[in-house]
Amino acid sequence: MNSVVSGPGPVAGDARGTSAGPAPDGGVHLAPKVGAARAALARLGARARQGDVGLLGGVHAYDPDVAATYRAAAVLVLLSPPADDGAGDGPATGAGPDLFLVQRSPHLRHHPGQIALPGGRAEPGDGDLANTALREAHEEIGLLPDHVEVLGELPPVLVPISRYVVTPVLGWTTRADLATRVDPGEVLHTIRVGVGRLLDPSARAAVTVRGHRSAGFRVPSGWVWGFTGNLLDHLFTELGWTRPWDTSREVAMAYDAVQGLIVPE
Repeated sequence: MNSVVSGPGPVAGDARGTSAGPAPDGGVHLAPKVGAARAALARLGARARQGDVGLLGGVHAYDPDVAATYRAAAVLVLLSPPADDGAGDGPATGAGPDLFLVQRSPHLRHHPGQIALPGGRAEPGDGDLANTALREAHEEIGLLPDHVEVLGELPPVLVPISRYVVTPVLGWTTRADLATRVDPGEVLHTIRVGVGRLLDPSARAAVTVRGHRSAGFRVPSGWVWGFTGNLLDHLFTELGWTRPWDTSREVAMAYDAVQGLIVPE
């Protein structure tokens, strides 16, 4: 049975601090070696099918009545062997598997300029939400669906600011080298980052925007925050990869009216 967790990155109206949180087996672990990472992602997908994963809470908590008024969408949590070597040394290099993110165009209506997982709104021809995630990833990062192994889906979550009910799809690829193109209308660039680097305690903080608080991860081009930050924080905890970090650390962001973007204060 699913249990509701408040989410390590508190969100609007939630005054609690972020939490590294123990792994499901009671420990806190580093990102594993690449082969183990794929297996862990597959196990998480199997647990989700059995209803044996925690549910993201707070403002993202799933409510079927609210979800009925939202539009369906999906994001792809895509992991791959690291770019530096196919063997992947995990904690020995501090990288582990790679995760794919995109930086959204500053001209988009929703979440302009934010760093996010590939994904978007469901279309009638998709068939299911896994296909939605694969189609959007192909459009945004250029990776064909045939090169992605779908390992499962996490329970749907709500994104009230854009009124989407989002299903996170878990994927693995060994052909990340083919992700070479971006959609210039939606994406500025693709970000490929080692999971171990995301989980480095020095790269973690609670990001605050206009009094709203979320889990944050530092990447070279900025901060992952908001829905994506909270989802990744929850995902890594469910996988047992989260490392202890200073949950009192905060990074304040502000709205830049000239750029129309959320930027560091």
